[in-house]
Amino acid sequence: MCKENGGKWQRYLPLADRISTKRTTGFSSYELQFGQIPVLPIDIETKTFSEVEWHNISTTEELLEARAKDLEGKEEMRRKAEEKSKNQGRTQ
Repeated sequence: MCKENGGKWQRYLPLADRISTKRTTGFSSYELQFGQIPVLPIDIETKTFSEVEWHNISTTEELLEARAKDLEGKEEMRRKAEEKSKNQGRTQ
């Protein structure tokens, strides 16, 4: 990715800065401006914990269940990445 897009980092630097939590405030500039945590394409693609439907969670049990499902998804993602990595090693 860096090889192909190495000269484009300037385009993404402002976004990276705006969504990074600042030590002085404890919030990102994005959060302060829009009142919500930014949702990035990777959050949608990999179904991160930020994609939990918070309006449907009203108890600790429901929260723990949502987190458990999230972690199961992460484990599946790691398994797929490991398999892909092994396959890449065979073809090189």
